[in-house]
Amino acid sequence: SGQAASKQWRTPHIMTSLIVLSSLARCVNLEALTSRRAVLAAAPAVLSCASSSRAADASPTVVAVGTVLQKPDAAVPSGAAALYVTARPASSEGALQAGAKTPPIASARFATPLLFPFEFVLTTDDLTAEYRAADAASFNRLDLVISARLDGDGVAATRGPDDLVGRGTLSKRGSGRAEEWRPALVELQGRGLGGRLLTGG
Repeated sequence: SGQAASKQWRTPHIMTSLIVLSSLARCVNLEALTSRRAVLAAAPAVLSCASSSRAADASPTVVAVGTVLQKPDAAVPSGAAALYVTARPASSEGALQAGAKTPPIASARFATPLLFPFEFVLTTDDLTAEYRAADAASFNRLDLVISARLDGDGVAATRGPDDLVGRGTLSKRGSGRAEEWRPALVELQGRGLGGRLLTGG
């Protein structure tokens, strides 16, 4: 059944695989690895990415999981697009504060091309500066709002009229165990007329 399949992909074995694939997607174009020669050619980039990771722990703690969907009528930006995924506390209660704002807990960039639906995993390797020194147990039971943006030029600081955006909620049900969470579902769609006007589109 669909419910059984949903539980199956969240087993520790599958979660470990998703963490590895998510990490690789940040370093290399996975779709290009179609031959032994391509895999060997990509090896230096993968090793370089791994060695530059700020986390020395081989098993980072999972912070957020979910699936990014593409709305059928949403046109995927061409070129050097990238998917940005950000996890913020759904409530300020129990979250860190930076002045009057509640900062995001984690964020990650995934290079395109990507296959949708795209299952993502954010870990303690992806924590923002505000949360790097915090104990994961202090925030990893918080429900999260997951925002995703498929940025047309792949530059986080810019906003384009053709960028696709979406938002969903990750319910952790008071648990710090990823297999007990209800993963976020985020549907990407156009930014609408307002977004186009703001960006000059």
